[in-house]
Amino acid sequence: MNAPAYLQELKDRVNAHPFLRHPFLQRMSTQPLSFEQARTFALLYYPHILRTRLYQANALGVTPDERIQAVLAAILYDEYGNGDPSKSHMEVYRKLLRALDFTEEEMANAPITPEQQGYIDTMMRLTQGTDWLAAVGVAGIAGEWPIPPYYRMLLQGMRTVPGLDDDALELFIGHIELDIHHSRIVEEAIMPHVETQQGQASLWRGIELNLNARLVQLNGLQREVFAAG
Repeated sequence: MNAPAYLQELKDRVNAHPFLRHPFLQRMSTQPLSFEQARTFALLYYPHILRTRLYQANALGVTPDERIQAVLAAILYDEYGNGDPSKSHMEVYRKLLRALDFTEEEMANAPITPEQQGYIDTMMRLTQGTDWLAAVGVAGIAGEWPIPPYYRMLLQGMRTVPGLDDDALELFIGHIELDIHHSRIVEEAIMPHVETQQGQASLWRGIELNLNARLVQLNGLQREVFAAG
């Protein structure tokens, strides 16, 4: 299978993965959230937001292809606000936390669920491993392709919370279009490396392990956010 056909097949696999049909997302996208549920979700998701770009930096460090390095560097520059610290994605997310009345101390001590810790450990291991194309699959594909539908579902729930406006939800809103752009530039850069079965297998390995870890991550959010029902 040639590279363009294989990437289309991968998109179909990603879209069909159980991660995007998890009960947590189904509930987030169909039922109103209370203020307390939104607070629980937002604080538990914060450790994930803080570490995303570390996986991208790791993948950049193990990737020998300079074109892919440049693409990952461009994504990282976006993540850090294109040189403006007030617009880094971490700081943009903190607008949500402040809108939900978290203190700086609470943000600095955000809890990490066992499922989230498992996700972090898996991503760090994969993006620092010897299979560099799997690392790119983790950080450049699985970290971009599923995000628009994922964040649309999160937004449906978060927009039902009184007091949360689009400014507070900017992180989720902005990533929908941004990650479509990131996906396109990553696809173009990796195309020469997925003409072979070995390259295709490596890329899918990273993507699949990421999506499986996300599925488990959502188990923890489901338990904590909707513990009362």
